[in-house]
Amino acid sequence: MASPPSKRRRRFRERVHEEEDEAISPSFWFPDGDIVLAIEEHCCKIHKEKLMCSLIFSDMLDLPQLTDADSVDGCPSVTLYDSWKDWMVVLEWLYTRETFLQKAAIFDFLAGALRISTKYEITELRDWVLSDLHLRWPKDLEELSTRGLPHAAEAINLARACDAPEILPGAFYALAVQKWHCNAEGGRSHVVLEPADMRRIISGREHLQDYLVQIVIDPLSRADEQPPSFCVACVPHLERYWREKLAPDPMSPYGSWLLRDLLAMARESGHTPLLQTVCADCKILHYSLLYDRMRTLKRSIPRLFQL
Repeated sequence: MASPPSKRRRRFRERVHEEEDEAISPSFWFPDGDIVLAIEEHCCKIHKEKLMCSLIFSDMLDLPQLTDADSVDGCPSVTLYDSWKDWMVVLEWLYTRETFLQKAAIFDFLAGALRISTKYEITELRDWVLSDLHLRWPKDLEELSTRGLPHAAEAINLARACDAPEILPGAFYALAVQKWHCNAEGGRSHVVLEPADMRRIISGREHLQDYLVQIVIDPLSRADEQPPSFCVACVPHLERYWREKLAPDPMSPYGSWLLRDLLAMARESGHTPLLQTVCADCKILHYSLLYDRMRTLKRSIPRLFQL
């Protein structure tokens, strides 16, 4: 790419000051560009056609240009009050999309793309970002993995700022399952989150802990209906199994990650020695209770966090 030419202002032919030349971004200064974006202390000269994917820019660029509008290097200049770091992500997506999509998508990278794509209505980019965020903080909360633990607090703020409420339950749950004293990501939540959301985290954690304690105390009961009719011989084996699987581990960096634990129990398919001592009818009742608890907890989580 050719070196960027001297920056020029409307009605003036002289070279701009040296410090203004330094503000020009060589990576995104195209000799045949036809619009200049001024963002923070930086300038880029790009092509209008690249901005037509944005509904906001598409409408703006369709308007007749004013004769006394600001210009730089013979092109119209638009000042944007955004983060240059965020726009660098979007410019890379606009010009080197194949390489862009192959890069590891770190959270800050996604957050910048979501802020700009939401503000300027770049639907394709916004959808791409949201698809990645939905993998980190899924709607099906039993699928939450350790990938969703970092940046969960920042994700809550991002979701509220960029109209992405569907990731909120997963992000709140990701914070609630961590032991913050273990130097986990949740330890920064009191710095990042608004007070109201911090209270939601505390309340949700308490509800999840209460739910776990109720199971450990009486593993085979149901809070809202008659307990299953397990046979007397199988009850001690099943109670022991539930308590062993769900008992808190003081060495674990996680607290009550109950949905993950219940899903792991469901996937054992009766191969555990304790379950092999249980009769066929009680196994059916056991798995019925297991899946019922998973459904109930999953359905309750948004309410537990007051969402």
